[in-house]
Amino acid sequence: MSHPLHYRSIVIFFIASSVAASSRAASDEEYLDFNYGQSTGGDEWVQAIEVISPAYRSTVRGEVAVAIRAPGMKMAKALCWRQPTEEHPSPWGHDVTLAPGEIQLDPNGEGSFVFPADRFPHGPVNIRILAHDGQGRRDLCELQLYNAVGVKWNQGIPDNDPPAAEGMKLVFSDDFDGALSISNDGRGARYNAHKPRFGDFSGWPFNDVDSDQPPFEQVDTYLRIKARKAPGSKGSTGLLATVDMDGNGFWAKAPCYIEARFTAQSAPGTWPAFWTITAIDRGVPGDELDIAECYGGVGAGNPNHPGYSIVSHFWGQTNPDGSKKKAISARVPIMELGGKSYWSTTFHTYAVRVGMDDTVYYFDDIEVLRHPTNDISASNPHCILINYAIGGISRWPIDLERYGDGSDMYVDYIRVYEGERRPVVDTEH
Repeated sequence: MSHPLHYRSIVIFFIASSVAASSRAASDEEYLDFNYGQSTGGDEWVQAIEVISPAYRSTVRGEVAVAIRAPGMKMAKALCWRQPTEEHPSPWGHDVTLAPGEIQLDPNGEGSFVFPADRFPHGPVNIRILAHDGQGRRDLCELQLYNAVGVKWNQGIPDNDPPAAEGMKLVFSDDFDGALSISNDGRGARYNAHKPRFGDFSGWPFNDVDSDQPPFEQVDTYLRIKARKAPGSKGSTGLLATVDMDGNGFWAKAPCYIEARFTAQSAPGTWPAFWTITAIDRGVPGDELDIAECYGGVGAGNPNHPGYSIVSHFWGQTNPDGSKKKAISARVPIMELGGKSYWSTTFHTYAVRVGMDDTVYYFDDIEVLRHPTNDISASNPHCILINYAIGGISRWPIDLERYGDGSDMYVDYIRVYEGERRPVVDTEH
């Protein structure tokens, strides 16, 4: 049964709420200087900040001295997301300013602060550094680090099932706490390192697992997808698919619930995504459910996205009147939801429940989009993909030079539930 009015109201609601969220975020004192969804204002965004130490993406412990240089800038500040504490008991965690007030930079634009790693979450952390010159020019730099100590918080597959999977059985899970099972074509392994059969789409190509720059690494209880561009190379990054080039592997069948928890860096060109497809051959009509499309980068010419995007594509399909079946989409204003943190700030859970009647998307167990389930999604199984594209068909520019032409995506886990399919009722007899 379709619900066109319900569907339209949801889409309109999310378009309106994303615009409203942008204006609210701009007036939020804590995030006033950060550009998640705000107007770029033109050319005042510059790349001035250089982290002198520690190295980008390095492993740290203890009291970490962070030294920065930002020529032409006068002041800076730095924030990092922290687990719940007695003073701030919210289960979502909270943001912490790493230096009291603003950091005064010297005439060369140099300054420093301390990151007390022991007091922050174990594993991937992202320190966001902002600098400005007091006259409108500003820069935002995201310093990815791996905390070898710290507090283990929300790490690994939870003991409880997600609320939206109630009544379903767990049929697939990967905590990434052991050896990885990935092959170049998916044959003989749990995952395929490329989109099945055709369609790799990243500007920095999805690389083979046995290449001289393999994109995958298992770290503690995480999958690390490494985007790197060596001098003179085209770059490389990683994709995982649950189906091999022969079409064999894991397919999720509706009714089902599919979720993943991950984080990545927001920088020009970064494009982490979690999605499903029902068809792997060219020209075959199919559904693509983009559970999370995250576009990184701020400033003129970059996405400046207020959150992330969801899209349900119905490729090669038409409506009864012969018109093209249009995609259903939403921009999720995540700075207004749950703990009010960005996708690069900390880990979040992204999910979809494909029911026989409705398809429902979730962010940290919060419903963010609902629409009638398309016939193909209900009848055909779904291949699951997760990747860290860099540029490519997104057409957003790539500029990771200041980060040493590198960036990381961390996947905590993936899990899938299935429910019992109800029998099809023959209404003609």
